[in-house]
Amino acid sequence: MNWQEEFDQAMKQFGFKEPEPLEFRIYYDDTGKIVMCSMCDHPDHDQYLVVDRLLYDNYTKYQVNVARKKLEKIDFDIGISVKLRKSLHGYAVVKNHANLLLEKDEIYNDIEYYDSID
Repeated sequence: MNWQEEFDQAMKQFGFKEPEPLEFRIYYDDTGKIVMCSMCDHPDHDQYLVVDRLLYDNYTKYQVNVARKKLEKIDFDIGISVKLRKSLHGYAVVKNHANLLLEKDEIYNDIEYYDSID
């Protein structure tokens, strides 16, 4: 008997059971809205999809196409964009980091400005 067989036998004697593999489920209603998720102790419900861990973790970005029984990504783009250009006034930002907007009372050494393009 090798060590793996001895180990398995000892685990059985202690009552250890091999865990069941996780099944990631997304439950939805008749309109395709996701109403619940589960990965174990699944409820009795017939409208669900089995998905991988990545989709399960990001379920808020999806809705279910009920006819096709497939997940579809929700488009969150509201169609509003503001184009900016470097300027001598406007929004103060950290130099070379336009995404770091500075508050009016905030002091920073290297500042540049961006203003909106009309």
